[in-house]
Amino acid sequence: MNKKTLLTSLLLICMSIASYAQRQSSEQYSVPSRNEYLLKDPVWFISIGGGAQLYVGEDDNGVAWNRTSFSSRITFAPTFSVGRRMSTLITLRAQISGGSIHGFNDGWSGIYDRWWKHGTNGEGLKMLTKDPAWDYMGWIEGVDYVYDAVDESGVPVWHPTKYQPNEQYYMQHLRYMSITGDVQLNFLNLINGYKPERKFEVNPFVGVGMYQRFAHRGTLQGTFFGGSGGLNLGFNLTRNWQIFGEGRVVLLSDTFDGQKGDKSNNGLAQATLGITYKFTNPKYIDPAIETRLRLPYNIARACDNMVLVPGGNIELGTGIDPLWGDEVPRKLVAVSPFWMDETEVTNKQYREFVYWVRDSIIRERLADPAYGGDPTFKVLVRPENENSTVGQRLNWSKPIPWKNPTQREQAAINSVIGGNPFAADKSGLINTALNFKYDWFDVKSYNAFLAKLKEGDARSIVISKDTAYVNQRGDIIRETLARSSHGDKIDFTNTYIVNVYPDVMAWMTDFANAKSEQYVGKYFNDKAYNNHPVVGVSWEQADAYCAWRTDRYLAEKKCNLDGFAGYRLPTEAEWEFAARNGRSELIYPWYSDKTHTTDGLAHANFRASKDLKDLMSPVASFLPNRFGLYDMAGNAAEWTTTTFTESVDRMADEANPDFSYRAVLADPRVLKRKIVKGGSWKDSTVKSGDRSVEFQDKGRSFIGFRCVRTWSFDERGKFY
Repeated sequence: MNKKTLLTSLLLICMSIASYAQRQSSEQYSVPSRNEYLLKDPVWFISIGGGAQLYVGEDDNGVAWNRTSFSSRITFAPTFSVGRRMSTLITLRAQISGGSIHGFNDGWSGIYDRWWKHGTNGEGLKMLTKDPAWDYMGWIEGVDYVYDAVDESGVPVWHPTKYQPNEQYYMQHLRYMSITGDVQLNFLNLINGYKPERKFEVNPFVGVGMYQRFAHRGTLQGTFFGGSGGLNLGFNLTRNWQIFGEGRVVLLSDTFDGQKGDKSNNGLAQATLGITYKFTNPKYIDPAIETRLRLPYNIARACDNMVLVPGGNIELGTGIDPLWGDEVPRKLVAVSPFWMDETEVTNKQYREFVYWVRDSIIRERLADPAYGGDPTFKVLVRPENENSTVGQRLNWSKPIPWKNPTQREQAAINSVIGGNPFAADKSGLINTALNFKYDWFDVKSYNAFLAKLKEGDARSIVISKDTAYVNQRGDIIRETLARSSHGDKIDFTNTYIVNVYPDVMAWMTDFANAKSEQYVGKYFNDKAYNNHPVVGVSWEQADAYCAWRTDRYLAEKKCNLDGFAGYRLPTEAEWEFAARNGRSELIYPWYSDKTHTTDGLAHANFRASKDLKDLMSPVASFLPNRFGLYDMAGNAAEWTTTTFTESVDRMADEANPDFSYRAVLADPRVLKRKIVKGGSWKDSTVKSGDRSVEFQDKGRSFIGFRCVRTWSFDERGKFY
């Protein structure tokens, strides 16, 4: 094939690929297969193996009268490899190999022929007479040579005067070590896409390496570079262990064995068997998410690590009430775009909230004359207008005197830290002291009030709201106020004081007969569980976290979020829309009606797919859905803001249904039930449409949460 034909073929191939990619990118929300997933995080692995190797040099093919030489040339070949799986298609690997290799030289006749052809070449003469890689052949280094003949052309020929070899084969003993870099291609993934359940792997590879040759007695004789290629066949025993068989062919320089001859290259063939260990479990993500090809407005991920869930229409529910078994009609609703946390809120993330509350309380008391009495722990706040009073806020730039505090400062610190036996990090937090105060403005009630005013309803409107405060004795007082209102916004502002420490004892109360003591003492505080979803948080605590997260963003603004409307818990409709990839026909977050693959690799952490040894898994341990959301089934069930009643499906609107009644303290307990979605590690079913119910003040060892925020029209067309 000439260069012109080759270039034309490559151009046609590139045009075909570009056309296909363009066609794929224009198909929004096409049903994907799991074959489209790519590795999100590279996977490191090590391999060890051993087998046979065969060296092929100048005279290693044998002659008619010497056919027994082949078996004598086979030697042991050890290998050790370290590699990184960069994607489902490409793997990079470094391999170390070596050992002893055997070859043959045909003695006098072969040498003489080469002398006759290359005898005037000083380099060739040196290679032939001073090769310590050969067995002793009757001559030694430093022998004298005499000029005693000429060839047919009159060219002088050098012959050794002593120890001339006999006419038979001589074994070559060489030792070598090689370091080779390989690029592997997963052939089955290339032609048929990635499948998590696939047992076999076929990986052709090419490589280049450095080969160092040693003499029989171990002295270094030279460094050479050679190219290689081969085939790796793997069989996956588990997600971490694999056995493999591999064949490699290496092309080396003609002079690798110390013999310069007629051939341009010598060769080395290896066949090995071995075992591979993968250090981490792979995480996968749909390329449509990463490349932002199939999401509207070209937005996939914001700077606060939230992913965009595009709006659309969907039929909610399963048709059967999971609590009572009654038939419930599925309802077609419309959901606007919104942002959602990629994973559940983790222990590490929630612990930041707890420590912030801890530090804020300590700073407040260090400024209190009854404790530290240091006024510098607070700073003055300028009034927003003339009618506003001068206020104070905590000075976060002033560090807490953790080391060498005064007696009064130590008392302020001890008021929060005093000996929690379940704090694995020895923080000793006093759970009951960790109270967070925040306000919530009831937009719906306020808008309803304004609508009544516009209708000319002059009657006073009775409002009911929660308030909370700390009295002079330090007790938290929670009250529900009911009074007439004439439109002051303060009448629609609810104040809450919530204890933020998770219920670590939930592991014992939920599973009294299980061996869960280690989770009581370690799950929330031990750094080993940093990346696990936080559980034992009530709906009220999750709501408080969203409020705190909103305040932290407004205070720091580490990134710009246009039209930021604050963090909140998702409605049931939002959560189910996100879990079902915006598709009514999907039962689970994945595009299948199966809960696990043929080898037991589950799409989610739940009872039907695993035993209960480990209970909770780290977040993002399983495949994400189309929107890039992890663990929308199993692991930890998740709070929603939707209030449960037997008729909630009929009462909710068809556009952005949000039956979210925020019960006040005085309301009956039946109005304080919230819908929980997704199922958990303990559940046998994790259908996206299923729901469970829990009281809003109750923390469970299997319920966590994630935050959402409303998508703004200001964000249209903006990339993050």
